[in-house]
Order: sequence, then C-alpha cells, then structure tokens
Amino acid sequence: MDTTHDREDSDSDLLGAVVAGEQTAFERLYRLYEKRLYQYVYTLVNDQTVAEDVVGETMMAIWRGAGTFSGTSRLSTWIFGIARHKSLDALRRTGRRQREVDLDSAADLPSSCDGPLEGIHRKQVESLTKQALATLSREHQEVLRLVFYEELPYHEIATLLSIPSNTVKTRVFYAKQHLKRALDRLNQKAPIV
Repeated sequence: MDTTHDREDSDSDLLGAVVAGEQTAFERLYRLYEKRLYQYVYTLVNDQTVAEDVVGETMMAIWRGAGTFSGTSRLSTWIFGIARHKSLDALRRTGRRQREVDLDSAADLPSSCDGPLEGIHRKQVESLTKQALATLSREHQEVLRLVFYEELPYHEIATLLSIPSNTVKTRVFYAKQHLKRALDRLNQKAPIV
C-alpha cells in the first residue's frame, strides 16, 4: 500500500478545498502540518516563540496563497519552502544568528510493548542522539530533518534550499558521517546499558 501517494492525493484535495475558501479544510490542513512545521522551524530559529509566530505566518500565507500552488512539487515541499523563507525573514528581523540546534526535540517514540529496561535503553539512545545531533551544523540538521523526518526527495530539497541536488546528497552523506562520529564519541563516554 502506497501511503505517500494516498497522502499526496488527500493533500491535493484538501488544498483544493482551501482554494475554494473552505475554512474547515484549512483547519484540517493546519492540524496536519502544524507540529511538523514547528519542529522544522525550530530547527532553524532555535526559539519557541519565534517558531510559533513563523508557523502562524506560514499558515496565513498558505491560506492567502493556496491558489498559487503550481503542483510542480509535493504540497509539503511548497509548505516547507514557505516556512523556510518565513524563518529566514524572522531571523533577519530579530537580528539573531542562526545557531546549531537540537534536530528533533520530539524524538520520543513510545512503544506500548516496552518494558522498564527497554524504556530506559530507548531514553538513553534518544538522549545520546539528541546530543549528537546538536553537534551538527545548522545545514546538516536541516537536511537530515527534511530527508528522514519529512521524507522529501533530494530533488525537492534542492529546490527548497536553492542548492544543487548533488549538494543535498553531499550534505546528507557528511551529516550522517558526523552524526556517527558524534554518537561514537558520546557512547564511549556514557555507554548505553
């Protein structure tokens, strides 16, 4: 079953309803993307309040500009592109420097079948992973989020970031190498039980 294709079809239908001015469709679209956008924007701005503001600005831009979506990329790519531009604008407005940040502050993946030892092990792995991710550059954090969490294809990430596809591939390659080295160093200091 191809859930990505189904999701794209439902996203297109939802956007069509938003273009028609259906507020309930916009509310569904907002709920569908709100958390993902917040996590991505926070990766860029490293400030909860600014991230919340940028998500709101992004969603308003989508409401106003839904009819401008050309369909040449996935809807999620278009939405994340708007969020990226709004994030960079917010950073310029506030005069903040972009800093390295935690890639995924919501990495908890609870499992109902975890016993006490598995839960402790999972928490240790999450903690080490967050620490390792925080050592990566902002560019590496951003590209990993887009590849692994948002599941965007390289060519769409290239369009979103205004860089060649080969640069995306190179960033992913080096980001994974840096992440592995950081995890190895952290694991030597505090081995996982």
